[in-house]
Amino acid sequence: MTQLIQSLIDATSAGAVYALAALGISLVFGVLGLANFAYGEIITGAAYALLLLWPVSIPLAIIASLVVAVALSLLMDLAVFRWMRSQSPATLLIASFGVSILLQRAYEGIFGASVRSGSVAPALTTSVSIGGLRLNLLAVVAIVLAGCLLIAVHLFLSRSRVGLQVQAAAADFRAARILGIRSGVVIALTLAIGGVLAAAVAFVLTAQSGAVDPTFGVQATVFGLIGGVIGGLNRIGGAVVGGFAVGFVLSLLTSWLPSGANDFRVAFAYLLVILVLIIVPNGIFAVRTAKERT
Repeated sequence: MTQLIQSLIDATSAGAVYALAALGISLVFGVLGLANFAYGEIITGAAYALLLLWPVSIPLAIIASLVVAVALSLLMDLAVFRWMRSQSPATLLIASFGVSILLQRAYEGIFGASVRSGSVAPALTTSVSIGGLRLNLLAVVAIVLAGCLLIAVHLFLSRSRVGLQVQAAAADFRAARILGIRSGVVIALTLAIGGVLAAAVAFVLTAQSGAVDPTFGVQATVFGLIGGVIGGLNRIGGAVVGGFAVGFVLSLLTSWLPSGANDFRVAFAYLLVILVLIIVPNGIFAVRTAKERT
């Protein structure tokens, strides 16, 4: 029983991280029609900022990671995606692959291709015993951080005027513009929120691994996209549930599969996506939305 509870806690922690990634990707997709594969490079940039500046000043490292993530998110749109508003989601996805590769090469040129190691929030790597359970502090922090951010984003989108505009743009961008919603403000705000969520993912993953390389954020992005596809990229809540489910399943497979079969856990995740797409091509919670972004 203790082992089961321990596995569920670890799975919840992993699911929380991928839920944040799925939310960041889903928000941008809803407004821009962009499934941004380069989201991983936003995570990587924030992770480098944390790793390099944490020994200097903890507040500076956190602020710098947020600034880097938001700046990268906005600059990607300014340099590339804003010029492709009328293109199809498939074209935007291909463009995001190009941006991803470009930034990976840039990181290699600046930081080197090898892994950079360091210590970020080392106190969180310790464990505490409660009633026979050994709780990793980082897992608890990941769950709390993700929960707070998810609630904050939900309240912002549902209670604030600008948040309601973001939801309206995600539902039908063209109609929202006709009704007078300022598209530039909505797009910039959506990208900024996505950047903040990427910085949160970077913090948890950097504290967990203590190492960053130019492809650091790719795996989290892939699993976030998988979660979004499962839940429905154009449905924010569905993408969050999908991201959480992917992390939860992967963590449980790691705990329960025989050691020789652990290498196949990612294959099981892709199999899950294939099955969902066969049964529900648009995702479990997907809704029909207008595709045109002009």
